[in-house]
Amino acid sequence: MSNGIKNTLIAGAALAAAAAIPGVASAQSNGITSCDAPGGRQQAGALIGAVIGGLAGSQVSRNERTLGAVVGAGAGAAAGSYIGCNQQRARANASASASIVRPTTNVRVRSGPGTNYRQIGSVSRGQALQAVSSSGEWVQISSGGWVNANYLTY
Repeated sequence: MSNGIKNTLIAGAALAAAAAIPGVASAQSNGITSCDAPGGRQQAGALIGAVIGGLAGSQVSRNERTLGAVVGAGAGAAAGSYIGCNQQRARANASASASIVRPTTNVRVRSGPGTNYRQIGSVSRGQALQAVSSSGEWVQISSGGWVNANYLTY
């Protein structure tokens, strides 16, 4: 391959890699060039993907290692960025779907879902709590503790 064509391909692949890294190009929220959810997973995913893709690309293309590394880095950055953005969106949706509950009386907060777990605190009647999950008749609150659902209103 001639040096002119090789350099043109390398430059094009470098531009594609740069566009895949969040913040370099942000025309729309597609999960590759920008993300509509808060968090740093997209940037971390793009960086990790670029490194792994670059290493893999240089190994796959033995005759054109530089080109393979740049193309691999671009593809890896795009894939990592997309996966990271999807993780950010999933976290944002999970926290948005958490419901607010209020104890009907003063209740104990336990370290696990049952009376056999130690008490780690207490909550006053009527205090707003964010429920994040449940297990049987126990509700986990955003602080990480567990409260018996029989003493909560939704």
